[in-house]
Amino acid sequence: MGDDSAFRILGPIMTGPSSSHTAGAVRIGRTARLLYGKDPKEVTVYFHGSFAETWKGHGSDKAVIGGLLGFKTFDERIKIADELAKKAKVDIKFKRIRLGANYHPNSIKIVIEDPEQPTEIIAESVGGGDIVIREILGFQTEITGNEVTLILRHKDFVGTLSRITGIISEFNLNIVSLSSRDIPREDIAMTTIEIEEKAPAELKAKLAKIKGMDLVRILPRLTEGEEMF
Repeated sequence: MGDDSAFRILGPIMTGPSSSHTAGAVRIGRTARLLYGKDPKEVTVYFHGSFAETWKGHGSDKAVIGGLLGFKTFDERIKIADELAKKAKVDIKFKRIRLGANYHPNSIKIVIEDPEQPTEIIAESVGGGDIVIREILGFQTEITGNEVTLILRHKDFVGTLSRITGIISEFNLNIVSLSSRDIPREDIAMTTIEIEEKAPAELKAKLAKIKGMDLVRILPRLTEGEEMF
């Protein structure tokens, strides 16, 4: 059995009680924060399925808040994350939602309210602390956080993808996967790229200069710094 398999069975070091309802929820909240790119001030969290039934008893609300505040799964401050959010004047509301049968029962929708930079994700906690980001700003995705991930929203101009991959190759970074989805009527596309190596700061700046690019985010590996027991 390899290290990855052991990690999935044992789960990450975390503030309990449940890897799916606590560790996964932390990582979903932290992903939303990383996508937003700064400290959120007004957030609505929607719990679907089993999350909607058990979030209070399992502390999933505090877990999501901890992630939104930037905590990792092992951070003891998760237990008082709600109090820390109030001190930081972060307004976080919780609601139940039915996303439909096509969504995993452990799904969370997070909306960061900001008229200038609205941020929205739907993600699922699949066990052992693992998550999958299924939607970002209305675009379907399949991001696990197991690799460094570039999230790019841009105009759907001819040649944009080749420019993106060309810049990545300039930094000698190895692409693990690439996915691009568009909204034809709006000529907007969302491209997600997984890379093996840590991305240098210069990469983000250079990608942002591509014509029609309006969002560049680089998500680190969500398991980084979260060793096994």
